[in-house]
Amino acid sequence: MRDTTDKIKMDVARKAEIREKLMSSTAKTTELPRHNVKKKVVTTVLVAAVVTAMGATAYAAITGGIGPLSLGRSSYGPSIEEDIKHSMPPREEWSLQGYPDTPEYKACAEWNKFEQSYDRDGKILDKADEEQKRTGINPFGEKYGDYLIYSQEMADKVDEITAKYNLKLHTGMDDGDEKRLEEKVGDIFNDNITGGAYFFDDGTFQMDALYKNKYNFQIRRCVRGYFDTVTVNVGTHEGFEEYTYMTKSGIPVTISEGKDVSGRRRTFITANLEKSFVVINIMPFNYDGEPNNYTDKDIKDIADSFYFDKM
Repeated sequence: MRDTTDKIKMDVARKAEIREKLMSSTAKTTELPRHNVKKKVVTTVLVAAVVTAMGATAYAAITGGIGPLSLGRSSYGPSIEEDIKHSMPPREEWSLQGYPDTPEYKACAEWNKFEQSYDRDGKILDKADEEQKRTGINPFGEKYGDYLIYSQEMADKVDEITAKYNLKLHTGMDDGDEKRLEEKVGDIFNDNITGGAYFFDDGTFQMDALYKNKYNFQIRRCVRGYFDTVTVNVGTHEGFEEYTYMTKSGIPVTISEGKDVSGRRRTFITANLEKSFVVINIMPFNYDGEPNNYTDKDIKDIADSFYFDKM
């Protein structure tokens, strides 16, 4: 059984298996996501919320936040029915690409629905792996190398979705530390932020980061106009309370705070921008497994460490 602490994912266990199989094959044309960041947290934890008082910041009616990101319930194992049978807590899948009125969200939702029911027993993957080992060629590497595609049916679905929503594919995946990231996407955060990231030519990136070398978090920026399939598994969005905070960059963000099923403090920040959609999740623990005892001020300082007006 997977960890139920819900994380930002390039996908769940089956995709980890895909990556392991394809990257260990002899195919020289394979180019798959390389998450060679300082800590290989391919996923990030999120769950429910109880807002605490945060200085003079007032509560506001939220049109954004995390609730609208939901793609619906997802399963821990073979099916939702099996989850219910074994009394697993409900869990939702969330888009990280934007809100339901955007083509990026709609494309992610359509792909997620397809993928949830595709090759559940892994037989197509096994066949693709055998063929790739036999020929030394990944027929999907050149065009779909930054996506985990291993069959013509999957490739056709990507083409169908991108044509339908007029979206481009990510290309040129690379990785590096915070300096390398800023070389790629520009000056978007101050010296309080360090970490490792993977990023694409279009400016989409995901970073495993530290604030003042103390509190760890993840940030994902999805640039509009591109097909992106990364999602979050969460317990549920119900119970979240949210408020707007005006950052020093002059851009409002939504802060959602609460506790997960283990009673740990959770904080989630979203920014709905003109050119991109940004998600920040402050982890409840550090890389050594110790509690992330950040303060209310730290939350705002993390938000203020990013130049959202440049993102």
